[in-house]
Amino acid sequence: MSDCWYMAEVVADRRAENRLLPNQPGSYEILGAAGLSYRHFDPKEVSDDVDGFIKPLLAKLNYQSYDIVNLSPANLGEEKFESLAKDHFAEHIHEDDEVRLILDGQGYFDVRDSQDRWVRMLSKPGDYIVIPAGIYHRFTTDENKYIKTLRIFKENPKWVAISRSPEAEETPARKSYLAHIHAPAETAVGPHNDKTIFFLRYPATMDAELTAITKRLLEQHGGQRAAVMIFLAGSTDPTTGVSWCPDCVPAKSQVAAKFAELQENFGEERAFFVQLPVERPGYLGNPEYPYRKHPLLKLAGVPTLIVLTPSKGAKEMGDAQWFDLLEVKIYTDNADTADVRSL
Repeated sequence: MSDCWYMAEVVADRRAENRLLPNQPGSYEILGAAGLSYRHFDPKEVSDDVDGFIKPLLAKLNYQSYDIVNLSPANLGEEKFESLAKDHFAEHIHEDDEVRLILDGQGYFDVRDSQDRWVRMLSKPGDYIVIPAGIYHRFTTDENKYIKTLRIFKENPKWVAISRSPEAEETPARKSYLAHIHAPAETAVGPHNDKTIFFLRYPATMDAELTAITKRLLEQHGGQRAAVMIFLAGSTDPTTGVSWCPDCVPAKSQVAAKFAELQENFGEERAFFVQLPVERPGYLGNPEYPYRKHPLLKLAGVPTLIVLTPSKGAKEMGDAQWFDLLEVKIYTDNADTADVRSL
């Protein structure tokens, strides 16, 4: 992804990089924990060609409307440009998601992380960013004072900027955002408990986290029958609590029933459940989505359910990656349905 870093609370020149000294890098995980979604398109394929690029893109991402904004003194005039630039850099929230694809030029999105610290994200051509409703953020071009952006939205977006204030804290968008960020993660079989039920939010850290989980399973129950169930499902809307994937909603009850069978067969302490949320912006129409390319998951559609058990000799292979330790025992016959084979 594009570079990101922490920045000071107050800056003299908003268009400079404004890195801390020493530099404190940000990360995909930090931005993801704050609710942002990010994806990068090949800049050579990104354009303002309506029929050749924009309409097919909207269809892939399940959006209906768009406009193109050219922020530059050459396009707007110096006075209007500076007035808009000042407004954009004032800390604010929106009542709807802010979805942007950078077509040309570059700038900085500043967002508050989950600890209310500023993280600055460099945005360049090909960067696709979803800033959730209710998060405090701001924007500025860099020193070149030019950026061309595709704004993507559903009908009648609510993009009125609500400045940071006690009143902003009481808006439904802000309350929903905070509830989503701080609430215990719910899975199809119950809340994340860091013991036998896990909700792993980010593809970038999934392997490392799942390696730790399966090592724990092997250390605690080496030589005994044990299993890990992995459920890949569309992420949920923080406002409604409903998944963007229609088939994932009825799948939950089936998955819960299958996990209960797993617990009965292997014992409650030797049956682990891992849910991997699949974010719509990064997944739809993206052959490079990490779970699609993962050597074990090879995600073809959601929902998908996989059950794994330790392979022979797994205890002695404790330093290997988890997908080398485990062999697939049960998986969906058709990744586009919620049905799974009997345990």
